[in-house]
Amino acid sequence: MAKIDIARKPNESALAYHKRIVYGKLVDKTLGDVDYTELSELAYGQSYSSDVARRMFYGSKRTLELISAEEASKIDDVNILSELDEKMIELRKERQKFYDQRNAFNKIVRERSRQEELNEIIVDAIHNGELPRLNYERNIIEPSSNDLLVSLNDLHYGAVHSNYWNEYNSDIAKDMMANYLDRIINIADTHNSENCIVWENGDAISGAIHRSIQITNKENVIEQVMGASELIAEFIAELSKHFRTVKFVSVSGNHSRIDPNKDNALVDERLDDLIEWYIAARLQNFENVEIGAGEKIDSTMYLIDIRGKNYCGIHGDFDGSASKVQSLQTMVGRPVYAVLSGHMHHNKVDEVQGVKTVMAGSFLGMDDYCVQKRIYGKPEQMVCVCDENGIVCHYDIPLTK
Repeated sequence: MAKIDIARKPNESALAYHKRIVYGKLVDKTLGDVDYTELSELAYGQSYSSDVARRMFYGSKRTLELISAEEASKIDDVNILSELDEKMIELRKERQKFYDQRNAFNKIVRERSRQEELNEIIVDAIHNGELPRLNYERNIIEPSSNDLLVSLNDLHYGAVHSNYWNEYNSDIAKDMMANYLDRIINIADTHNSENCIVWENGDAISGAIHRSIQITNKENVIEQVMGASELIAEFIAELSKHFRTVKFVSVSGNHSRIDPNKDNALVDERLDDLIEWYIAARLQNFENVEIGAGEKIDSTMYLIDIRGKNYCGIHGDFDGSASKVQSLQTMVGRPVYAVLSGHMHHNKVDEVQGVKTVMAGSFLGMDDYCVQKRIYGKPEQMVCVCDENGIVCHYDIPLTK
């Protein structure tokens, strides 16, 4: 028979050794053949008679069982607490999700309510105001081989400033528009142009997105929307007398967003949208005027066909780098001949990867924000002559004499 090792093992605690001896004798029977008297000296440190040792062993077995049960209970308690902690964490996460969703929903409701309120205010102002009647005059324009592409970018109506570089306010904006109109008609006469496409690619109003702008604005945003809309409507009404058709396309800019924080602002919640709606209402009886022409991809992008070529319009705040040109073609899903943009407040014609890029300036010129950011731009717009081959030539039109 193999000799049984009943010596205490290295690193074995006294309790573990005691349990191994007692359980070996009474439970797993590995020490069943060893006499109680011999085992008592190992388990208790001294020898007892077989009868006394037997009773002591059974007493130890009961005590060890109670200790094991208590330890198991503690482990169960720890497991239960751990499980409860996990459930509490999940519950808090779900509750936070609910709060976030509710806050996002409430924000959307507030923005939509604000937009609807603005619509109602403007509708009331149109109905109750004394706006001049815009009369449509039928004209006869002979067909020709070219059209004019006329920019009307970054009007920033409502802004007021006077500095070393230039002066600007709503009255000056009206004078600039009148002078610009004369130049457009002269160019049309020179080239015998048939149709006119007016592209207003955002920031028609000054808005209230910067603290410096809020201080220097002459009109509040409602007055800005109405003033800019009426000025543009009168501009288009006058153009309609000199062209077979006048088409108006537009996108929203960054200055018209309702929420000053650009990270929180909703793309489709911008006051520029009201301007196109207002102009359409004012010019609804003009038979040769089309407001919202072309294909509106969304509020930030449109496509307009001019003599068989696609021109893509954007504001420029989302598409500043030249690398975005190919992205725009991918987004619209067809070849683009030219990209029309504003935002940077200066005229520039270029070509990127075979695509024309046409950037038009602003009416505003140098305001306090431009000075602080060291952004230079003089008041100017651009007129392009377009035929079936694309842009034949372009005119940089200074808006100040």
